[in-house]
Amino acid sequence: MNRVAFFGAQYSTGGEGRVCSAIGKALARRQFDVDFLVDGTYSKDSYLQDGLPKNCRVVQLTSTRIADSGSISLSYPKILYLLIKYLKEEKPAVLISNLTKFNLLAVWASVISQVETSLVLVEHSLISPRITDRSHLLPPLIQAHYPFADKIIAVSEDVKKDLLNYHRIRAGSCTTIRNPVDVEKVVLQSIRKLDHDWFSSGAPVILGAGRFVEEKQFSVLLKAFEQLQRHTEVRLILAGRGPLREDLHELTVELGVEKHVDFLGFVPNPYKYMRRAHLLAISSKYEGCPVVALEALACGTPIVSTNCPGGNSDILNDGEYGELVDVGDPRGLADAMARTLDDPPDPDRLVERARHYDVNEVVDRYAEVIERAAN
Repeated sequence: MNRVAFFGAQYSTGGEGRVCSAIGKALARRQFDVDFLVDGTYSKDSYLQDGLPKNCRVVQLTSTRIADSGSISLSYPKILYLLIKYLKEEKPAVLISNLTKFNLLAVWASVISQVETSLVLVEHSLISPRITDRSHLLPPLIQAHYPFADKIIAVSEDVKKDLLNYHRIRAGSCTTIRNPVDVEKVVLQSIRKLDHDWFSSGAPVILGAGRFVEEKQFSVLLKAFEQLQRHTEVRLILAGRGPLREDLHELTVELGVEKHVDFLGFVPNPYKYMRRAHLLAISSKYEGCPVVALEALACGTPIVSTNCPGGNSDILNDGEYGELVDVGDPRGLADAMARTLDDPPDPDRLVERARHYDVNEVVDRYAEVIERAAN
């Protein structure tokens, strides 16, 4: 079978890497040959190596670590050059690019290389400046570049509407394929041994997970946690890393909750924390299709989330599988967490909801897009 290459996702932080890992491995099990193109953020200890099929390759484009900020750094021309080199030498049938900044590079590489590789762009997030405070240069860049793709995949209906309405993408070139979760893998990893005293202390543990960046609004979660702790003995674990880590730690000191908040940093296996947590809290300003919510459901863990633009409401079916609260409302988030801790939902029902997004269902759609693009 012709080769498929995944580009753009970093297999160290962020849910996009886990999405690409799950989809790529599932495609390989269906006899596609799959290349994962990685940069200097990649470690051989990455989850990408776990259960990697024989017809998958990890291709190190460069040892350079790509900047996290979203701005074009000096390393991007090097990445562009090496991607062009890869396309010319390997000539994959399809290049699947992920994340806006890498999608722009993939279009350049596709055009400059002049190889007969079909290009599929996956947009994981809302990118309108009106929602995200991103650069107003993005809409014209997207309007100029994305039409070169053979197909554009949006991970939620909100992301698709954003592309169609604010970036002038043709409806026929864009389709929605929701992010998957490998339910069986999550369950297997979630039962592994966990050594953390808080899970045997008797106090409920709330988990927050993701990159410490403005759009995740962990500051709102910390303020909600402080309000909740006024009348409930509770602990908060934050798994992730990012540029706002020190600011968030300082906020815990200001709020007087630093002894009850644990910053774990990046953890390769967050599922063993999810399974044992009493609640996952999502405080985002906006999302695409949050993988962490799907993973928590697969662990049977209750969720409270902001009803932000993106896929949160879709995953929780408008609040049926977890409370939805207003964006930027610490009191509302605290009250919803208190209600969920007092009356948690049936874990089996949450796992069943996760199965609607199982990777084996989602990969059918990807295989269809790949085969149509390649032909």
